[in-house]
Amino acid sequence: GLEMKVAKSLNGRRNSRGNDFGQSMPEVEHPLLSIECKYRAKISGFLKDGIRPAEGYYLEKIPVLILKEKRMKCELVDIRLKNFQDLFWKIKGL
Repeated sequence: GLEMKVAKSLNGRRNSRGNDFGQSMPEVEHPLLSIECKYRAKISGFLKDGIRPAEGYYLEKIPVLILKEKRMKCELVDIRLKNFQDLFWKIKGL
């Protein structure tokens, strides 16, 4: 599933809780990141469409969508997994 794909993409390990959902742990174990994955049948068009203009501006740059809801203390960063993977490995120097 999604957790396995993310774990493989970022060289992490998928945590399995089995049927014990009372355990508190990230879905993907990673030395630098605390990763939670959400899979839905449908994602808001606001999120999916929001990143598209950034994808069209420059082909050589990584498109990013910054989100903030009224009264949120900090912003969220939305980036496609493939782009995040590329960025992550560049930062890690691998």
